[in-house]
Amino acid sequence: MQRSEPQVTNPMPVVSADPHAFDLRHYQSRMERYLRNNPDNHIFFDALSFAHELHAGQRRKSGAPYISHPCAVAEILARELEFNDPVLLAASLLHDVVEDIPSISLVDIEERFGPTVAELVDGCTKLTRRHLDRSLLRDMTHSKIFLSASRRLGVLVIKLADRLHNLRTLHYLAQSKRQRIAQETVEVYAPIAARFNIFPLKRELYHLALSFLYPRKSKKILQFIREVRNSDPVMEMERKLNRIFSEAGMDVLIRPRAKGLGSYYDHLKRTLDIANGENHIDFAILMASERVLDCYTALGIVNTHFTPIPRSLRDFIANVKSNGYQSLHVRVHDAGQNYLVKIRTPEMDRWAMYGILREWDAQKALSDEHWQEVSELLRSIGEYGGAGSQRKALIRLSESEEIFVYSPMGDLYHLPKESVVLDFAYRIHSELGDFCSGAWINGEWASPIDLLKDGDVVEIATTAEPIDAAPDLEAFCKTPKARTAINRHVQQKRRAYAQKIGQEIVEQEFSRHGLEVEDLRSERMRLVLEFSNLKDLNDLYARVGQDLLSPHMVLYYFEAPHLEREPAHGHREAPALPFERNTLRIRDLDKTLHKFARCCNPYPGQKGVVATLSERGVTYHHRDCADLRHRHQLQPQQLVAIEWDEEDHWATPLAFALHLADETPVSLLPHLSGLPPTVAIQTIEASLDKHGQSAVRMVIEFSGFEDARRVFESLLPERVTIEDYRKAMSCQKLPGPGSERTTP
Repeated sequence: MQRSEPQVTNPMPVVSADPHAFDLRHYQSRMERYLRNNPDNHIFFDALSFAHELHAGQRRKSGAPYISHPCAVAEILARELEFNDPVLLAASLLHDVVEDIPSISLVDIEERFGPTVAELVDGCTKLTRRHLDRSLLRDMTHSKIFLSASRRLGVLVIKLADRLHNLRTLHYLAQSKRQRIAQETVEVYAPIAARFNIFPLKRELYHLALSFLYPRKSKKILQFIREVRNSDPVMEMERKLNRIFSEAGMDVLIRPRAKGLGSYYDHLKRTLDIANGENHIDFAILMASERVLDCYTALGIVNTHFTPIPRSLRDFIANVKSNGYQSLHVRVHDAGQNYLVKIRTPEMDRWAMYGILREWDAQKALSDEHWQEVSELLRSIGEYGGAGSQRKALIRLSESEEIFVYSPMGDLYHLPKESVVLDFAYRIHSELGDFCSGAWINGEWASPIDLLKDGDVVEIATTAEPIDAAPDLEAFCKTPKARTAINRHVQQKRRAYAQKIGQEIVEQEFSRHGLEVEDLRSERMRLVLEFSNLKDLNDLYARVGQDLLSPHMVLYYFEAPHLEREPAHGHREAPALPFERNTLRIRDLDKTLHKFARCCNPYPGQKGVVATLSERGVTYHHRDCADLRHRHQLQPQQLVAIEWDEEDHWATPLAFALHLADETPVSLLPHLSGLPPTVAIQTIEASLDKHGQSAVRMVIEFSGFEDARRVFESLLPERVTIEDYRKAMSCQKLPGPGSERTTP
């Protein structure tokens, strides 16, 4: 029996002491409607009580109780994205608990809610290493999110909903933080939502973030969008489509949709402009049934009544996009305007709205082919070892328009537009990419960096030797998998080189100070490695070769004739070491490892060259370079002297792109008349420098340091700048010996 409420005479208005008070009971009743009848619903409500208790007393910048944020994230997932899995929703309630409550660990979460919830919460938890640079820490957090999502996709779904709610309340934060979060959204979160075709999230993430980044421009564009949507040509186009399908006796729904702010944003230029939009209005034609044949009939009707733009038809029904998207696309022209028309069934439309979430199952093992592709993409982005900006480029590339390429057996592969042969090789198998020497495209030979086009039939050629990984090679590729693999090889090559030169430097220091090289393998060295938290001797060599560890710090632990003894008071002091510069003998050049500084323009074979060491390799400077003393502020012992090996030719001829100031091709003729026969000029052309003065750009091929030194000396080296260098083209284009065709 329902209890009656007591009668109150002249009731006083109730004023809440807290205008931001969170109504937990009302929230529970709303979520009960979304969860439906699931035997595991108790997990969600247990997590709600737990989170409410832990976040008690915490406030957001808006003044609202902190618990309102995780509850809003869970409600976005349930109400807007139609999730009803209590495990995922429980994790969304707890996604900030480990990060914000020091007394709670992942072990506590696992013991109370199970391993799946703990794994999801762990994936959403930011890294908090205080000694690291903030931008580096953010990039490491992105890496962690994508690696975690490659194992359990719910991590990414929660982070997207979390970011959406943060953007909806972003106006409470300081301007600088608003800008950072908004920029991160357009670079990371909105593109990945687009890649998985989660349309509502993608559209609103772009809309909110760009509105904060470009407040004035976004208002103008939004006004333009409203005007276009309500313009006479668009209204007339909608009437025409309704009329022609009515006359054809087809039951369809015509749905016009104006492009969102994201369609007007240029990622490369970081500009928001009306001119960036390819077209302003899309028309979706939704069939009444799931019969695919009706879509092709509708396409015929559209093309009969409107002028289709040549080569604009895209059949994503026969050739489903890699994210599962299906539709027929055709661009048509009417009354001076271009429109994109999309034709699809109701199920295709649901997929177009929610993408990968249509197949969602929080407990699903990533085992079948489609989910394995999703996992591989996320893992490639997470494992990328380059700069944070390059990781963001990978995410953006994964969103780009696709092409379709075939293997000789007729298998269809999706690749981003402007992909190259290496992208295709890595798409098939990592090992195929690692040993790719080129390909036959439609029967014609192509190098690993040649572009692929829609419909190409590609047969990969391999050799026994792995590819020569280089940053330039990575830049040509468009797929995250290829870029991540090449970057990994680049880092491995740089580390191996750092080990080599680090060993040379350490051995030189030991010999100079009266120590035996055998001491490097002594018990004392083992203790030094353990004390310095180094895995082994190779780890020590690598850190010395990257200038992350001074060899003098190693000498500190050894007693040598030239080192000071421990003073009587028992405190050991840093040794006073006689200074003598270590020397590297350079026998070959590799652009991945060797760079010529622009500040002093040294050249190969030049006398008096020194080098700085880093994780990216060796950079050459002239010993009198002012930048070394003033800008870099390096200590003398951080520089190594360079000896060029002029006795042998390089393993591969190198082509140097040179800029010569205050010269013309004619004025250079006397300097070039006596070139050795082993030197070849590939190109030479007149140019202007940034001040409008005459200059020459030339590409010249050398085979060794002696040839290079003689040519640079004859060209007046103070006028010459090395703009780039790479393997000579004659070494890159043709199939190498032993190349074999590989049919996937």
